[in-house]
Amino acid sequence: MKSPIRSLAFCIVLSTTFGLAQPGLPILTSDEHYTMGETGEDPSPDLNAYEAMNKALGGDSVRSCGGHACLGWVEDKYPDGTTKHRGYYDEGKLTQYRNYHPDGTLERDFKAIDAVKSVERIYHSNGNLRSEAKFAEGVCIQYEDHYLDGKLRYAEERHRKEPYFLRMDLFDAEGRPVSLLELVDKKRIEFEQKEYHPGGLLKAQGRARYDPKRMDTQRVGTWTYYGKDGEVAKSEEYLDGRVAVVR
Repeated sequence: MKSPIRSLAFCIVLSTTFGLAQPGLPILTSDEHYTMGETGEDPSPDLNAYEAMNKALGGDSVRSCGGHACLGWVEDKYPDGTTKHRGYYDEGKLTQYRNYHPDGTLERDFKAIDAVKSVERIYHSNGNLRSEAKFAEGVCIQYEDHYLDGKLRYAEERHRKEPYFLRMDLFDAEGRPVSLLELVDKKRIEFEQKEYHPGGLLKAQGRARYDPKRMDTQRVGTWTYYGKDGEVAKSEEYLDGRVAVVR
């Protein structure tokens, strides 16, 4: 059985590997402390299990009802009678569904927008949004991850055809940026990246360029570094991905 969880898992990039998701970009320094906040408990395995029947996310399992592939609405209950899962099945495969926590609060909501696009939202047990993933042809193209209190923790957007990100943003528990990345020149495939000190002051800023032939990203032009007082500490000029001049 092929697990659809892998389709969603690659959307999630932890702060410790943030720089690795875009090849060649720098990793956040480990000598500064960022207050990253409470991320909540992982989704329950028994509720994740339904994704094995979600064809849109890569699931290949078929659910049977009375010896035949399920067709129409199916509802599962917890031992106390509260709704655990309610989904619409077509030939045993889920096309839309909702799962619920034992206390009745919504745990996740998946629906197909059309034959190609779909969206899945997963919620913390307190009702706040935990994550939202948008898919196109089974591939995650946009993803957001939220802290337990609902604040945005991480957001990314991938190019639909090319192997690079259009956006990668990470925030601390107070909503302050830790690192931001955005495609700013589509023709040259150049990204602007900003890294921040704990507390939100700018730490470094510069551009990187993606090379489709090498499938690699290298720093280009001027990178400027700032101290915790906000003053410029130094600048670097990059040539062929390497530091050529330091000022």
